[in-house]
Amino acid sequence: MTSESASFLAAEVLQTFNKIFMVSSSRHYWFFMLCYLCIALAVYLHVEKKQYGSFTSYLFPAEIYKHASARTDLKIWLMLILVLKLGIFPFIFSIISSAMGVLETVTDFLAPQWQVPRTSKTPTFFDRALYTIIFTLCTDFGFFIIHYCQHKISWLWAFHKVHHSAEVLTPFTANRHHPVDYIMHATVAFSIQGLGYFAFTRFYGTDIDRLLIIQTSAIHFFYYMSANCRHSHIWLGFGPRISCLFISPAMHQIHHSTASQHYDKNFGYVLSIWDWIFKTRLIALEKESLTVGLRANERRYTGFFDMMWRPFADSLYGFKSIGRWRRRPD
Repeated sequence: MTSESASFLAAEVLQTFNKIFMVSSSRHYWFFMLCYLCIALAVYLHVEKKQYGSFTSYLFPAEIYKHASARTDLKIWLMLILVLKLGIFPFIFSIISSAMGVLETVTDFLAPQWQVPRTSKTPTFFDRALYTIIFTLCTDFGFFIIHYCQHKISWLWAFHKVHHSAEVLTPFTANRHHPVDYIMHATVAFSIQGLGYFAFTRFYGTDIDRLLIIQTSAIHFFYYMSANCRHSHIWLGFGPRISCLFISPAMHQIHHSTASQHYDKNFGYVLSIWDWIFKTRLIALEKESLTVGLRANERRYTGFFDMMWRPFADSLYGFKSIGRWRRRPD
């Protein structure tokens, strides 16, 4: 690699880091990380102060942040930054855009009589609020359904297992995904999101945008305020009433638990209504001591490269026969 190429790659990586911490649509945006810090401080002062000698020891417990699994989180995160720069995600979005273009063309051809012509009128607050809700429902259902399938279908689980191999949870465990896992999430979730936008604007008759808070969809903005607690040791429940609608960080930590009573529970992203519909919702009423990671019968990874390449072989084995598609529980 020439010095010019190395400098260019370094500049691109630094620019990506800047986007991660300085762009509001990222869960690691500085404001959301500050929210994580404030939540941790509140939990420490009201619940955990007697157990920990200092706030620093509570925020960064050695048994978590010195664990090999935490180091693997960072390795995968850095690798994904390079993957972004290789253009894989833009490639995904181009496929989705092409698919939506084909869908629009087919709809224009088959059913022009029910289409409302797009207008230039300015959407009202109610219009944007309604679209924000529809956008959230479509996106969230897309994330839920692919997540549900990743746990139920063996060849999809082969890739998603990388995320669940984390033996400790840190905010950066949220980025611990196989690149193929990201492709599956993006393709399904953004396709359903696109269908929602397409249907809404076709029937509504105008282009419209969501309600935004610092350039982030309003509902997702409030989700991101506590999202970094989901993959952490900080137990934050929303209570039984709010948890009937929204997934709390504690509910997602239960999703990572190896305990039999927590098996395949709480697949939701923002909303818990899908888990209620699919009968997979489990609301914890009090703090539980959890062991996270893969269950006893799951084969372990021997290292970072094994984690990246073995899922392809495992997925191919599961894909060969329809009888192997169903993931076998313990």
